Amino acid sequence: MDNFAGEFTRENNEMGRHFFKNGNLERAVYHFTLSLEQDENEESYFYLGLISNQSKKIREALSYFYKSIQKNADYGNPCNEIGVILLRHGREKEAVYWLKKSIRCKLNDARHIAYYNLATLYKLWNRPERSLQYLHHAIGLEPNFTEALKLREELLSK
Repeated sequence: MDNFAGEFTRENNEMGRHFFKNGNLERAVYHFTLSLEQDENEESYFYLGLISNQSKKIREALSYFYKSIQKNADYGNPCNEIGVILLRHGREKEAVYWLKKSIRCKLNDARHIAYYNLATLYKLWNRPERSLQYLHHAIGLEPNFTEALKLREELLSK
C-alpha cells in the first residue's frame, strides 16, 4: 500500500471512530466503508461489525468480525465480540474458544473485557473458582473495572 492509500485509510478510520463514539452511525459507516474501498483493513471491518451488532444484524456483524480476523489473525477485539454473540445465543463452548483467543491476541485494547466475559461464563457454569481467576486478571489490567469488582464481590460473598 502506498503512502496516499495508507493516509487515506488512517484518516477515514479516525473519522469513523469519531462518529461511532458520538453515536452518528451513518457517518461512521460511510467513513469505514470508504476506508475499505481504498484498503481492506481489520479496523474498518471490526467497527462495521460493532455497528451491525448494535443494529441487531447479528449475521452481518459476525461476517464483519470474521473478515476482521482474516485480515489480522492477531486482532483480539473481534474475537471477543464473536465470543459475546455466541454466549448470548447459547453457544457457550464456542464462546470460550473465541474469548480465550481474544486474550492471546497481541493486538487487543480491551483484554480485561475478554477476561470478564470468561469470568461471567464460568459463573454461569457454577465454577466460581475459575470465574475468580479470570476476574483477578481483568482487575489486574483495569483496577477500576466496576462490573468485574461487583462480580468478584458477589462471588466472594457466597
